[in-house]
Amino acid sequence: MQTVSNTPERLVIEDRPHFLVGFIWLMGLAAFLAAATGQTDGLGETLLVFILGLGTLALAWRFFPFQRYTFDGQSGEFTRRIARVTGATVDKLPLAEIDRAALQSSWSDGTRMQRVALLTKAGPLPLEYGYVSSEREPVVSEINDWLKRLNR
Repeated sequence: MQTVSNTPERLVIEDRPHFLVGFIWLMGLAAFLAAATGQTDGLGETLLVFILGLGTLALAWRFFPFQRYTFDGQSGEFTRRIARVTGATVDKLPLAEIDRAALQSSWSDGTRMQRVALLTKAGPLPLEYGYVSSEREPVVSEINDWLKRLNR
């Protein structure tokens, strides 16, 4: 996640995992095309590679979209734009519904994994689909600092 813009009126953060997404899409397409063009031996191997490729593409589609989070003080809205190869969706939430940003954590094989979530009146709203090992505290601090500047 990286900050695109941070002004008193607007905070824009993007999550664009270019390298990882590109690699997963490429591997999924390679497996899918290998099975579709008959580059595998036998029906069992073709079916296995086909399912592997299709599963990898589904994984990339679901868990690695490009996302843009916009906190707009003028309109009083938080907007989350999720862009996938099949199209984009936009979700909106009034800023008044957001209490603050926080980290959600999980442990995996002795490693602390975390993701950014917004604490809302309706409950936590995760901004990421999965947990990552990279530090997310600076993003949480930036969101909370921006929300405090709105004099809330």
